[in-house]
Amino acid sequence: MTYYPLVHLGEGLAGRVSAGAGDAVLWIHGYALDSSSWSELWDLLPEWRHIGVDLPGHGHSLPFREGEALPSLAARLLAVARERRACHVVALSFGTVVALQMAIQVPGAFSTVVLGSPLMEDGANDEPFWKRYRELANMHRMAGHGEHLRGRLMLAPPSPFEGAAARPELWARLWEIVGRHGFWDLPDAALIRLGSGLQSEVSLHGIESAVLMVEGDRERPAARRHAERLGRALRSCRSVHLPGAGAHSLLEAPRTAATAIDGHLRAHSAARGESVAPGHGR
Repeated sequence: MTYYPLVHLGEGLAGRVSAGAGDAVLWIHGYALDSSSWSELWDLLPEWRHIGVDLPGHGHSLPFREGEALPSLAARLLAVARERRACHVVALSFGTVVALQMAIQVPGAFSTVVLGSPLMEDGANDEPFWKRYRELANMHRMAGHGEHLRGRLMLAPPSPFEGAAARPELWARLWEIVGRHGFWDLPDAALIRLGSGLQSEVSLHGIESAVLMVEGDRERPAARRHAERLGRALRSCRSVHLPGAGAHSLLEAPRTAATAIDGHLRAHSAARGESVAPGHGR
């Protein structure tokens, strides 16, 4: 896979970029990952200009700001998108919560939004991600930082990473990325604060972007119900299902995902004259 260079993106955020002749696409990774997780997909989508942001406390970005809420984080990423003239956003798992908030706050900011394995807000008792996150926060309080956190996140069932085990090279890459994660968010359980704000049907309906939801057919029941809720609430939304993929669908089935993403971007490319909010697009 290609190595994509690290850059400073402003707003305390770092990430990676690629050169391409097409529109700029902002990529937002899932929890405990970083922008390096997109390399395989970017290699499959060479015609687009990619900007992968490291979320706060991930990769080479600074930790979350004290008491930071989801609207503030979304505003920071919107500033990066404006600076880099990104008119599309692709997000995975927890990154989808951030991407939807960005589109809610500035409804016309992006021509398209791609939601890979969209994660519901905190508060759902049957959503495995939030149960596991609380376990990690408790473990950190009792034992501090250490290898036990990666093991609990990736190895203890039900794990959001279990779908990656079908591809040993992917599993090894994600194991390495999560091993670099500092878990800076756990002392104050920052993700619970960020994921506790309900994104209502009314606010979701205000999103003007064309939305593509990419789901694995091995997603948990709670995730499937959330995707159905999003499909009803969003004004313009279609879904693609990836056979054999789970909670990290875009990474687990990259070729099929890349084909779906490429088609969606082309259908709504700013270069084809689609309307893009001021400060965005090429």
